[in-house]
Amino acid sequence: MHYRRHFNFSKDQNLQEDNWGVVNYEKIDETYHKQFGLNDEDIAQCLTDVDIILPKKWDVSAAGSKNNYQHYKVSNYLHIEDYDAALKIIDEFYPEYKAAADKFNNASDGYYTNMFVMKKDMFDDYSTWLFSILDKLESKLRFKNYNAQEKRVVGHISERLLNIYVEYQASKRNFKIKELQRTFIQQETFTATLKPAFAENNVPVVICFDDNYAISGAALINSIIKHANPELNYDVVVLENGVSLASKKRFFSMVSEHNNIKLRFFDVNAFSEIKSVFTRAHFSAATYARLFIPKLFAEFDKVIFIDSDTVVESDLSELLAVPLGDNLVAAVKDIVMEGFVLFGAMSQSSDGVMPAKEYLSTSLGMTDPNGYFQAGILVFNIKQMNQEKTFSSLMDAMKSKTYWFLDQDIMNKVFHGRVHYLPLEWNVYHGNGNTDDFFPNLPFSTYMRFLDARSKPKMIHFAGENKPWNTRHVDFFDNYHKNVVETPWALEAYERLVGSSISSRTVPQVVSAPAVLFQTKVKRALMPMVNKMAPKGTSRRNFMTKYYYKVRRAIIG
Repeated sequence: MHYRRHFNFSKDQNLQEDNWGVVNYEKIDETYHKQFGLNDEDIAQCLTDVDIILPKKWDVSAAGSKNNYQHYKVSNYLHIEDYDAALKIIDEFYPEYKAAADKFNNASDGYYTNMFVMKKDMFDDYSTWLFSILDKLESKLRFKNYNAQEKRVVGHISERLLNIYVEYQASKRNFKIKELQRTFIQQETFTATLKPAFAENNVPVVICFDDNYAISGAALINSIIKHANPELNYDVVVLENGVSLASKKRFFSMVSEHNNIKLRFFDVNAFSEIKSVFTRAHFSAATYARLFIPKLFAEFDKVIFIDSDTVVESDLSELLAVPLGDNLVAAVKDIVMEGFVLFGAMSQSSDGVMPAKEYLSTSLGMTDPNGYFQAGILVFNIKQMNQEKTFSSLMDAMKSKTYWFLDQDIMNKVFHGRVHYLPLEWNVYHGNGNTDDFFPNLPFSTYMRFLDARSKPKMIHFAGENKPWNTRHVDFFDNYHKNVVETPWALEAYERLVGSSISSRTVPQVVSAPAVLFQTKVKRALMPMVNKMAPKGTSRRNFMTKYYYKVRRAIIG
């Protein structure tokens, strides 16, 4: 069958069909399985006293075609000379099938979509016949700059060859054919789950990145390998969004000599829900992939997630030993959000513009704003989430509104009050260039914990726009560099830094000051007065900021 087309194995074979002869259904769920007999009992009953199950014949006149041959000829992305080449092979090597081929080509109906259930002896015979033709066809085909759709030519020809085979066999022997309706799933999404890569001592680690972050992902994976316990097995799954084949080959080469490391890639675009989510700034839809971990890894007990712009200085397996109880996740408190609350930073979401503290309490429903965590490293308590159907809560929250910090806010909303807090050294900010101005203004106890964690980091998080693969002038650059130079990205890492260094040293003879926007000039003139009248963090300042954003949006959008 097909990942979106299935047989209707139920007794009701008179369900409404569309113009293409299929029964449409929105998505795969329990009701779908039940309605269309997708269970062992109904399928076994359909197979009783039957040699072959085929889809109900579809008439090509519904698409405006005269017969099956013409339908191939006029179809988009198909080229009749390819099908003619297959027919010539039949004439030459299987002349006994010529009459069956002619009969099918001249008929207006046929078994479409390449779906069947056959008895094994028939399947073996069909496969031998089919692939002998396709093997010969390979030397006849030329893609001639075919696009992705046109390159599916072998599948389309195989669809016709099935009809020719069945037509011939039915004329030579008495076998029983059963026709069933076809279903079509309208919502393209992934409903299965991944299984652990190792039967025992499995340490599942999930990372998410696209090809732009392949270089940082390489540094991270190398750091994981270097700190891995040789007695344990590391099941690394990359939720990828367009990682190139060349990059994947590089990644596989990194783990090829490590028998206790398994690397897998999973395309996040398999989740249709991601395609319509809200994004902003440098965030892509793939950032929401973390929300699907409870669904995709439902057969695991715990799963570790770690951001791709990080490196580790400790064994990640330590996190699996953290006693979660009935907490849903383990994470590190977000001291940057603590600062946003303290300094009265303004949030923007579908709930409007409001101070961070108000946003956390009203939009996210957090009774304790100090409980907000940073999602750069997480331990998912999958077993507990399965019991509570937490994935549904995450999806409901995702679809209900837009958020300031996207999926991180969604998780804080859903997991609030059910978080085991990890020591700060498990998510140490590199500072992003403001180590000495933002963090010292936090509460003294927080700042001291920040400094202590930086002296003994277990994970370093290069959050923000200043990344060590673009500039060496960031804290913890050496921790990144020592890991990336041992990967296939070593040369690229040096090239990036050399280019950045040359750019920063190249000073033109005449330096023109950058143009200053009018609104920037106004802001610079007014800010000293605003700071005096309404200091940061005061209710007056929050009130002014809130209405500033409303006016600004009304004027410039």
